[in-house]
Amino acid sequence: MSDQEMIKYKRGVEEEQPEQLVESEGSEEDEEHLECFRCDLGFWDACYTTETNCSRGELCYTGRGKAVDALDIKTLGCVKAEECDVETTVELFPNGTIFAMTKHCCDTPYCNSAHQLPTYTLLYLTALISQYLTVLST
Repeated sequence: MSDQEMIKYKRGVEEEQPEQLVESEGSEEDEEHLECFRCDLGFWDACYTTETNCSRGELCYTGRGKAVDALDIKTLGCVKAEECDVETTVELFPNGTIFAMTKHCCDTPYCNSAHQLPTYTLLYLTALISQYLTVLST
């Protein structure tokens, strides 16, 4: 191989290396992000919920808070793992109400959905409503 051919060969090898680096960086960006529900503030279990994509390394969470054992609040979203299951205090309103908030985390898509009632509870409520409607109609 002549000197010029060697130079061209070396340049070709050098030019291929940056492309390989770019390809490996792109594969990290294609990594799937966890999808979760998001609610900025809800009371008891009433919460306006949307969908969101977490950043890399974040988990879904359901945050529960209570003020003076009277008012329950709820938040949903994405959070870093170190913030999971840690009780924090949050001041949300101008009147200075302080809430003790704990974020419970999970790591599957949309795992932070609202708690669903067990089937037997729904059956019981259906039977109760049917009985009530029967009594009203007589």
